[in-house]
Amino acid sequence: MFKTMTIGELCVSPYNVRTNQADATAIVGMAESLLKRGQLYPLVVHPMPTRPGKKKLHGALAGGRRYRAFSLLITQGKLPADHPITVIVRDITDEGELRELSLAENIVRVDLRDYEKYAAVALAHRNGRTFQEIADTNGQSVEVIRQWNRLGNLAEPIFEALEKGEIGTRHAMAFGATDDHEMQMHAFRAFMLRGDREQSHAPSIIRRLLKVGDSELTKLLHFVGEKAYRDAGGRYELDLFADQAEERGRVCDEGLLLQMVEAKLESARALIRQQVSNHTSDRKLRFEASPPKEGNYGGWAQDLEISADPADVHPDDADRSAYVQNEMAELEKRAELLLSDPALSQEEKDAAIAAIDVDYEPLEQELAQIDSRRTLALPEGDIFATLEIEQDGTLETRFWWASRKAKRDAEKPAAPARAPLTRPIPKVEAEAAVRAIMPKPGRGGVAIDSSYGFGERQKADFAIKDEHGLTADGVQVLRGLRREVLRCALLDDAENDGTYGRDYATWSLLRFELAGGYGHELGARRLAGGYESNNGSWQVIQPHLKRSVAGMRWTKEGEQLRAHASMSEKNLATAFRAYLDETELWKNKAGAYLAGLLLERSLNAPGYQVPLHDLLAAGVRLNDAPLRGYVEPTEELVELLPKAQRLALAKPHVDKMAFGTWGKMKAGELTAPVTRALRKARNWVHPLMQFAPPPKPALAELKEAAE
Repeated sequence: MFKTMTIGELCVSPYNVRTNQADATAIVGMAESLLKRGQLYPLVVHPMPTRPGKKKLHGALAGGRRYRAFSLLITQGKLPADHPITVIVRDITDEGELRELSLAENIVRVDLRDYEKYAAVALAHRNGRTFQEIADTNGQSVEVIRQWNRLGNLAEPIFEALEKGEIGTRHAMAFGATDDHEMQMHAFRAFMLRGDREQSHAPSIIRRLLKVGDSELTKLLHFVGEKAYRDAGGRYELDLFADQAEERGRVCDEGLLLQMVEAKLESARALIRQQVSNHTSDRKLRFEASPPKEGNYGGWAQDLEISADPADVHPDDADRSAYVQNEMAELEKRAELLLSDPALSQEEKDAAIAAIDVDYEPLEQELAQIDSRRTLALPEGDIFATLEIEQDGTLETRFWWASRKAKRDAEKPAAPARAPLTRPIPKVEAEAAVRAIMPKPGRGGVAIDSSYGFGERQKADFAIKDEHGLTADGVQVLRGLRREVLRCALLDDAENDGTYGRDYATWSLLRFELAGGYGHELGARRLAGGYESNNGSWQVIQPHLKRSVAGMRWTKEGEQLRAHASMSEKNLATAFRAYLDETELWKNKAGAYLAGLLLERSLNAPGYQVPLHDLLAAGVRLNDAPLRGYVEPTEELVELLPKAQRLALAKPHVDKMAFGTWGKMKAGELTAPVTRALRKARNWVHPLMQFAPPPKPALAELKEAAE
């Protein structure tokens, strides 16, 4: 029986089976719908037990949320207290029957399927309903309704696949990262041919096909500037389903972006050519797409890089530059505050930013003019430059010799000729050198042994952290890289007919077996196990090794050695014969590789220092130049260092005008510029990775040793 009651005659029934308070009290959207569209469905109520003298009430058995929505509107003054509420009265007083009725009312209700909700929202929006109106009516946020509308408007074959269950909602959301049906269908056709559609990473595959969040295009967008791209008519479509939409989207006008990138690169080339001509007017500098490649191992030929930076500006220009940069920084801060102000509309923000640009752009142009007056001195010879766009959008300029021949031709003939690598260090000289650099007996490399020397390791790590700011993980990374370089130096020595690797491997293995002692003193281990071969720090070290030229070479040499018949042949007699039949050069390299396997990770610091490693490095001519060729500074390596250490290491290699602003940067912001500065620094390697040259023995020591 239908009738009307007022809010004062009603309450929520205690027998309603819906007890989840979050669901029961989510009423804001419903309240807006009741206010705008009126009551569509009556409440189902029953008489409540009444005490003598108390007002008779009816409890809402079905429609508790509608009751609460009416109560909210009346409390807010949007409806009068006597507003009529349509109800159906069930004259039931038995508690069991009331609970059964509430259960039946809720359980027979079948929720809409997801794709039905999406289609309904899309249809309502096409028929003129705003997202806000749909959200208010259905108790959802505008963001959710906007997402449902996008899903309801998917290209027809994709929506049909969702209806049929051929794809799930998470796949649909990935396709809905763009509203471009042509792009959706391009990705859909490619995706449906794949065999991994049900894998957890499937949405990522779809977004890659759509070029949503594409790292290369994002890098280029950072380079040209999103505002400049938009001002030129470029469109950037945010992914509605990203957790942080501002960090993931799709460049819609890729051709325009590439044109802008090339134009900005050409401006950078013109500036560098101008700086070169300021020094030598007739000098022509060419640019190439990539650095010279290391033929054997796939990396860049780091030893061909030329360290060159524009000269410091004139003092007057320096003062003006500092003023201009401060003014630009103030304008940038003002823009950030405006963009984060919730009280301003988007139109107001755009107008304010446009007004700031009027002041900012002339300052930017003046700074470029100051830069163009600087001089850039390059050595004579066949040289080219490369421009590389970093992931944060900054541009790195590097200079290279075109070939090793070009580098040799440019070197001064007065440089002393390098002694043949086949010359062994005389016995008396070697013994004196070892005596000079060896610490007290039993103390070499004590921190390497994690069991015997655990206290020593703590002491060594603490001293390194105090002086260099490195964490324990950072110490292990540098140790790993240092060993990888020494391994490659042994291989280089073997390729030049040297025998240091073979001799060290043979001697250290015999020393273990015949004389005993501790491996940490030798800086070597038996091939089974070792001090740290499988400890947890390997997970930290390995990514750094993979990025280094030394790591790439060591891996490739190992693969080639394993593939050789002496290692792969199952018949041991045949395998040994293959070894015996090889050349002396090959055997030297095999011995050098064995020596590399024996090496423990050392460091140029007390506790981790192994004097024999320094002697090996001296014997194979491993100094800072080849060391840098094998391990170039990377952002991941720089991130191991605290801010103060980054600034201290980079300062000698950075232009004064640029370095003035670095102290104000956060540690994370410093990573990229510090890495670029250290890359440009000729032969720079971290002090902990260097090898100490053995001192020349005094004449008296040599005479005594000879006798």
